[in-house]
Amino acid sequence: MIKFVGQVKLRNRRRVYYQENFYRVEQVNPNREQVTYSYDIPDKAVEYLHNKLKGYKVTKEDASTVLKPVAKNLNLPYTYGWKLDYYAQETLIVLVALGKARLSQEGRGYFYTIAYS
Repeated sequence: MIKFVGQVKLRNRRRVYYQENFYRVEQVNPNREQVTYSYDIPDKAVEYLHNKLKGYKVTKEDASTVLKPVAKNLNLPYTYGWKLDYYAQETLIVLVALGKARLSQEGRGYFYTIAYS
């Protein structure tokens, strides 16, 4: 059963869903609502990132650096490079939707403050 978790707004909206061991983040372009991009993120990757970054203010690149050494073990689709950066960002979006992180924007960049809970 698919459960809606929440919605987060960056440049485009992201809707977060949970379904049996993974989160799905769907990116929706407001000008073309019929076109969505989705990422499936294992719940263990979300928990790993949360546990490693508790109390820190991070960027997607910081999160990517944390995920890179364990990407293969967590069966992530990307294990290095800019694609892993964007995958890490979607993982951070899940944390925001769950209330385990706070999103802020500084200039064109986004920062995620990871909660202790």
